[in-house]
Amino acid sequence: MFKPILFTTFSLFIIGGGLIYYQDDNYFTKPQISKDNRLFPEQLDTKALNQIKIESKGSSVNLMQLKGGGWKEQSLNYEADPIPIQDLLLNLSQIRLGDLITNNPDHHERFQLLTPPENKEDWSEDRHGISVILLRGDGTSILSFLLGKNRTSGPGQYVRHKGSNKVFLIPEGLSIDSEANDWLKKDLLALESNQVQSLVLKNEEGGSFSINRDSAETDWKSSSEKSDVPDSDKITTLLNRLGKLSFSKLYINDSVSQQAEGTDLIETTLFVSLFDSRVYTLNLRKNVASNENYILSIRMGISMVASDNSEAEDSKLREDMEMYNQQVNGRFYEISSWEGKELLLSE
Repeated sequence: MFKPILFTTFSLFIIGGGLIYYQDDNYFTKPQISKDNRLFPEQLDTKALNQIKIESKGSSVNLMQLKGGGWKEQSLNYEADPIPIQDLLLNLSQIRLGDLITNNPDHHERFQLLTPPENKEDWSEDRHGISVILLRGDGTSILSFLLGKNRTSGPGQYVRHKGSNKVFLIPEGLSIDSEANDWLKKDLLALESNQVQSLVLKNEEGGSFSINRDSAETDWKSSSEKSDVPDSDKITTLLNRLGKLSFSKLYINDSVSQQAEGTDLIETTLFVSLFDSRVYTLNLRKNVASNENYILSIRMGISMVASDNSEAEDSKLREDMEMYNQQVNGRFYEISSWEGKELLLSE
């Protein structure tokens, strides 16, 4: 009598356990390898690529490809550096999706992969993913995905395509800058020291000087009886800085004006004249709001002194000046405090 009852009980236990396992398996997706393990749905056609948009909490990047080549960061309206863009595209093309972690949208938050809200004030770094979109010229999407948090128990990072509930683990993390300044072309000057003919520094706090030389092989001499020739090592340091002058941050004009209000900022001017008649004017002042870094504005001119240049060379100079000033006029750049001190020959 007890055997049939025992058999029936055992059978119900097996069936019930199977149902529980079935329901649980449908709720939690066990990690599995993606059949289509590429982040890109197809081979990236860089000729079709026209725009890259990156958004995170409090920052965004909008890179637009220009006709004839080159890139521009739209929000700052400034030339972008093509090298990090090429690196990003290369990294994206090489990424392979690893395990499928879940296809349950209720789990997106725990992987920081919620779709970003329209109102950026509602954006949370702990909940929403970094948005990356690659667009064609007609506005259609090549690739659109969200980048989530890093895996806590080992290497990897969570990612999902926009419009899909599937969360994947990519074996290696993907670092993407979401600050517009990080994508700009930072070079301002690239001069050889033997190109420089004269240096004039006008500093209201003292330390002004005016020096020149007849050729790159001759010594520097004072252009004024009131000015001494600075130490040769300091001149070399200044020339080296001019040879690779770059900025760390581009400011919007309004923000610089707001910083200047109510402050007694002293502006120092450095004139750099080259043997080919180019003249660069650099205006520097301390940025009181940023660790004593310097705010720099710069422009290019052409010396009115008669030169040995041909008409073709003069025409090329004017063309270079127009292109250069179109890029830098009205711009304010931040450079580090030690770079500013090297330009001003200060301690």
